[in-house]
Amino acid sequence: MQRIKRIVISGSPGAGKTSIIMGLKDKGYSVIEEFSRSLIKNSIAKKKSNFFLSNPIGFSKNLLTTREKQYESSEKLVDSKQQVVFYDRGLHDIYAYLKATDNDTHFFKKKIYSFKYDLIFLARPWKEIFKRDSERLESFEQAKMYYPFIKKTYEKHHKVIELPELSIEKRIFFIESFIKKYG
Repeated sequence: MQRIKRIVISGSPGAGKTSIIMGLKDKGYSVIEEFSRSLIKNSIAKKKSNFFLSNPIGFSKNLLTTREKQYESSEKLVDSKQQVVFYDRGLHDIYAYLKATDNDTHFFKKKIYSFKYDLIFLARPWKEIFKRDSERLESFEQAKMYYPFIKKTYEKHHKVIELPELSIEKRIFFIESFIKKYG
């Protein structure tokens, strides 16, 4: 059996990642959707403040547990035709956010770098499409602040391709073309 390709769509909050993931899903690709929004929703439902900022280590441990399970179970998602799984953010995002807020620990660094993806596509901060919502609590300035940490964290052990600022359809075409050309 051919090994699956694990591909992460990551980058700045509000830069179009989830829309790309949903577009890829609509095209028949296997996707792992973002889990941190569920944690944030639960926190809001319990009338707690921003879970990540109020308890970055607790939030990150919850996220780590789920993303590890998603990573390990992703092989079950693919069919023989599509040997690709797309992730809306990967494990490395956890460490990048902790690093950006000065909460990184050796435990997270060691744990995160034990996981490997085949390719990373990053969406840069893009003010024209950025929107706050009930789970995206960051301002555009904060979203911009996280981006270099995310990029640097992935670049340490992965091939990183920055996505152009194009429509969702054209970004998906860019991703598919890159994968077909370079594997």
